[in-house]
Parts: sequence; C-alpha cells; structure tokens
Amino acid sequence: MLPLTLPSFGYKTKQVLDKTYILDLVRKRYVLLTPEEWVRQHMLHYLIHHCGYPKGLCCLEKRIYGGKRYYRPDIICCDRLGTAKMVVECKAPYITLTNATLGQMMQYNRQLAVAHLVVTNGISHFCWQWEATLRQFQAISYIPTYQA
Repeated sequence: MLPLTLPSFGYKTKQVLDKTYILDLVRKRYVLLTPEEWVRQHMLHYLIHHCGYPKGLCCLEKRIYGGKRYYRPDIICCDRLGTAKMVVECKAPYITLTNATLGQMMQYNRQLAVAHLVVTNGISHFCWQWEATLRQFQAISYIPTYQA
C-alpha cells in the first residue's frame, strides 16, 4: 500500500486465498484491504489516537437515507448523545479530491447537519467547519479534536 501523510500504526492483516484483509478498529472484524480502506483505517486511527475521539462514538459506513437513495459515509463521529458532529469521506490515495467530492459530503450533511466535514485521500486532507453566523461552511486548516 502507498505511504500516507497520516501517522502509521500497528495494524493487523491476514491473507485469505489471494486477498488481504485488515482488522477494523471499530467494527472489530477483518475487512477487505482496498486502497480506500487503507486510508479509512489510518484516518480512524488518527481520529481515535491523536484527536481523542472515543472509538465507541465513531461509526463506519453507516447507512443514511438521503431523499431518494441511501448513502454510506466512511466515518461519522458523534457526541455522547449520539448526534453526528463530523463526517469524514475517504478516497483512495490515487483519487484526486475535487468539488464533486465536496458535493458528495454535502449530500451526507443534508441528513446529518454536522459541525465539521473532512475529506481525505490519505495524502491531502481538507476540513470545513460550519459557521452559524455566516450560515455556511468555512475551510479550516486542521482536523478538530474531540470536544466532550
């Protein structure tokens, strides 16, 4: 797998036939190791071990209904009441992050109304924070830490 700009960690993998699986930190099971999953697991580790998000308040690929279809955001971080506070969309390292990726995030946010949006391909990371006074998201240069 490609090196990322996220901190490395002691991940566990296993081989089944000709496929590699990685142990998911939250779902506590092995999942197919794709380039996107590589980024998702690194971002999840970063959020939990560097930003202080409790593992139990992180949901992965949770299905949400968005009008005419269902969506599966990569990571949703919640507060202690279970209210979504941040959505993270992970792309494979070779995927260029574009306005279409941000549009995908906005679809999720229509249902979740979060305070922060994050998109990453493991190399580049972009974050936006909801500014209530302006009634719009503003780019910020960091990924926020967990606030209890």
